[in-house]
Amino acid sequence: MSIERKVIEAYFESNGFLVRQAGESQPETGKKKFSPLPTIAVFNPTKSENTEKLSFRIFTGDLSNIRSALVSLLGWDNTTFSNDCLSSDTRLSKFFKNEAVSERLSIGFQPSPFLAESGMGDFLRLLIIPSFPRNEQKIKILTDSLKSAGVDGVLTLRSILENLLRQTSPSHSFLNQGVFHMLKLLKAYDLVKEPQLDMFKD
Repeated sequence: MSIERKVIEAYFESNGFLVRQAGESQPETGKKKFSPLPTIAVFNPTKSENTEKLSFRIFTGDLSNIRSALVSLLGWDNTTFSNDCLSSDTRLSKFFKNEAVSERLSIGFQPSPFLAESGMGDFLRLLIIPSFPRNEQKIKILTDSLKSAGVDGVLTLRSILENLLRQTSPSHSFLNQGVFHMLKLLKAYDLVKEPQLDMFKD
């Protein structure tokens, strides 16, 4: 299991969700074959239903509005994403054009048989992406494209890591939590600082 997958699972578990693998889907046949994205099922037992009016761009504060969801990861280790994409909207837009195609996204969002038996009910289709573009027009283009592919909401890996870092303390013990242990070590050796809240940052 990739470190990104472990980070995603730790994030939802630490925010009150039950997490399990959503099953392996096979790529559709045709001229192009798209590898399925890693997908997990998350369930919040304290919530009776998903909130209807949920913002498309999701932050940790929005998780209390979610009861159940399939969460797919468009990450660093299962795509062509590179560090250069973080500093260039042009490269980032090209990345999404090549990787976030509707055929590929629909594969991960196909419910496996266990979902019908698990009591999840109606579920959201969420996508984890490395980053959003900075340009407002490019954000709109990406948002419209993902919505048309059946995505109900998007979280960024940055916001997920920020939340986990805030929960991590060098003096706190996390039993059997590899992700939290790694972050704890980074903080203990002053290799990473507490994320700062920028009031005017998008």
